[in-house]
Amino acid sequence: MGSHVLTLPDGRQLGYFVAGKGVPVIYFHGTASSRIEALLLKRFSTQNLKIIAIDRPGYGLSTYKPRKNIQDFNCDLNFLADHLGITQFSVLGWSGGGTFALAYMACFPQRINHGVVVGTPDLPFDASTAHDMPLAKYMMKLPVLGALAMKNMRRQILKADCSEDFLRSSTGRQMLHGCSSRDLVFFSNPNWIELMYQSMAEAFRQNDGVRAVLEEHRLFLKTWNLPFKAFKGIGNKLWIWHGVEDKTCPVDNAYRIARKFEGTGLEVFPRQGHCVMFDNLDRLAELLI
Repeated sequence: MGSHVLTLPDGRQLGYFVAGKGVPVIYFHGTASSRIEALLLKRFSTQNLKIIAIDRPGYGLSTYKPRKNIQDFNCDLNFLADHLGITQFSVLGWSGGGTFALAYMACFPQRINHGVVVGTPDLPFDASTAHDMPLAKYMMKLPVLGALAMKNMRRQILKADCSEDFLRSSTGRQMLHGCSSRDLVFFSNPNWIELMYQSMAEAFRQNDGVRAVLEEHRLFLKTWNLPFKAFKGIGNKLWIWHGVEDKTCPVDNAYRIARKFEGTGLEVFPRQGHCVMFDNLDRLAELLI
């Protein structure tokens, strides 16, 4: 279904997914997800856009490698872009993936045409606000507790036969609890939730998926370490989107990111939640083109 594997210079495997034809867009999937998430953007295939979604280290088809900061993924991305013969492209990041999209844009602005990040946490992220679950801060800050929670999540996802089974599990019910009323509309769509479930299951294809999730959570607790000054020249190429009713990542994160990336466009959507991107795909395509 459009999935490929590239061998990196150090011998690791990098999994990626390609859909559509036209303007190249690198897609950064959410944390605890995978390249398959790009299937939720399938309408883009008619919008003159070529979506390239990449499994970060430890997810899906990509070999795990420890990352000390959010910039460490940039080298893998550049190698893939060069392999595909793409010198310039747009970027799109959703949720936790948006932090890695911002890290790339700040370090390699010359390769970017346009960028959009949606529902993205500002760093250091206030873990107590994540998923409308105060206990999240303990799971993110305490390695043992976090590992137990992620292993349990992986077990419940892989044990389920389908998305309906997973949503009946304790982890699935907790995920629904952290959704706004508008987000629940998406989770009531059997096709949408089945794709999201498959993307999460693919994230935990390998045992290292647990390490990848925990590692990203720890990175989100650190401060930004990016050359923001170098970004000023192309700040008008970045848009920050956020739903006002986002319970997964509160909207105040968007305002703080906008203040750091000078000249960026900021749009907050009333009565929208964490899934605001999927409610506005046509507008999103216009920005990326």
